[in-house]
Amino acid sequence: MLEITPSLQENGAEPLFMQLYRYLREELLKGNIPSGTRLPSIRTLAGHLQLSRTPVALAYEQLLAEGFIESRPRSGYFAAVLKTNGTGTDAGRGAAPALSTLPPRAYHAPHHEQPAFDFGYGSVDIGQFPITKWRRWMNRCIQQEGGRLLLYGELQGEEELREEIAAYLHQTRGVRCLPEQIIVGAGTYHSLDLLFQLLAEDVNRMAAEEAVNDGVKALLGRFRYPCIPLRLEKDGVSIEDVKQSGAQAVYVTPSHQFPFGMTLSAGKRMELLQWAQQTGGYIIENDYDGEFRYGGRPIPSLQSMDEHGRVIYIGTFSKILTPSLRISYMVLPFPLLQRFHSPGHTYDQLASPIFQHTLYHFMKSGELSRHIRKMRTLYQHKQQALLGHIRRLMGDQAEIIGAGSGLHILLRLSPEREEEEMIRSAGLAGVRVYPISVYALDPAHAPSSTVMLGYGGLSAQQIEAGIERLAAAWFGQKPEG
Repeated sequence: MLEITPSLQENGAEPLFMQLYRYLREELLKGNIPSGTRLPSIRTLAGHLQLSRTPVALAYEQLLAEGFIESRPRSGYFAAVLKTNGTGTDAGRGAAPALSTLPPRAYHAPHHEQPAFDFGYGSVDIGQFPITKWRRWMNRCIQQEGGRLLLYGELQGEEELREEIAAYLHQTRGVRCLPEQIIVGAGTYHSLDLLFQLLAEDVNRMAAEEAVNDGVKALLGRFRYPCIPLRLEKDGVSIEDVKQSGAQAVYVTPSHQFPFGMTLSAGKRMELLQWAQQTGGYIIENDYDGEFRYGGRPIPSLQSMDEHGRVIYIGTFSKILTPSLRISYMVLPFPLLQRFHSPGHTYDQLASPIFQHTLYHFMKSGELSRHIRKMRTLYQHKQQALLGHIRRLMGDQAEIIGAGSGLHILLRLSPEREEEEMIRSAGLAGVRVYPISVYALDPAHAPSSTVMLGYGGLSAQQIEAGIERLAAAWFGQKPEG
């Protein structure tokens, strides 16, 4: 039954039936009572509101006379279909302010938009997600745990999962840590938000690569300390800028810089670690897609080279499996871990215990390792298809940036043109590509004539067709390769 709970003043200047009439009229106009909804009977509503039937009957009669409700024989009263001005209020009160739409994501199309070809960075190949095996493990862990997973989870993350993550990170990324050092989070931004809280006592100035993920950029802007942009060179962040920054913490993506794709060289890694040791500063290493490297030797994490506990390592399962799981992890040096456990610290675990335990079984069974090997091969084939079609159809008019690893590349066009125009003309052709300027800490230093193309969520056929449309949209015809 539809519940109607107006605020009625029995001793007010206005009669009860008029108060009830005005309330119902407002709810009907706003759409809070949708057209076709059956209203409570006079007897039922009078009993619910502890009134006599007379004021309810009078209110219904007035609404019926004005066409706000209709009476159906032997069925009752129903909300009528109203032709309003779309404001949701009666005309005498003026139009309500329009609700602003949410800002678009910088790296993938919203669900209600379906471009023919979406080169979104945030997409993975969900068709390859092992849903049957995942469901089997999830059902099993719920049954075995006897309902415990339906309650609040462990503050630091489920112990079994942290043990598996520690072993996994050591095998695949060279990370050296104890399970007790790992904090499970609900995505990278959640982990970073927690970390910035923990660093607040030690940091009055942060430094970061001059281009960072837009979510990271937003987080950096929320905290009290200023953030100093660090120039990016062919072999990674400028160490000279780090030394001159006066920062107590530095944010880097050394294995695959986001969004430009370069790798921090071995020499710069050693210099950065020396800076942290000498100054007592922290290095925040975001290893967001370190599993997907397609050429050369695997590059160990920066944390694996750290002998003095100055590197904070952050990673996620979003690119490996699917972003919707919302499971990330952070390896804290012991001083920060002690602060995390201090009584004055407030923090809640937002990653689902059910998903955490399912992931634990998925990792322990060896399914995760098999899935990563499969996806690495698949994504490498997709990248090769992407690069081949760009070179064939765009030739020297397009420069490919950051193709060594990950799930995206940058494309710089020649002759130069505006980023906005590149995106607009691609959109008119049914292709979604994405801006780079949004990632710059200083927009004045954003590269020109450059856009981002992600390929994880597209098939090889879609990649080819999408690049063909881009070549036609940007160059008018297929250039000679």
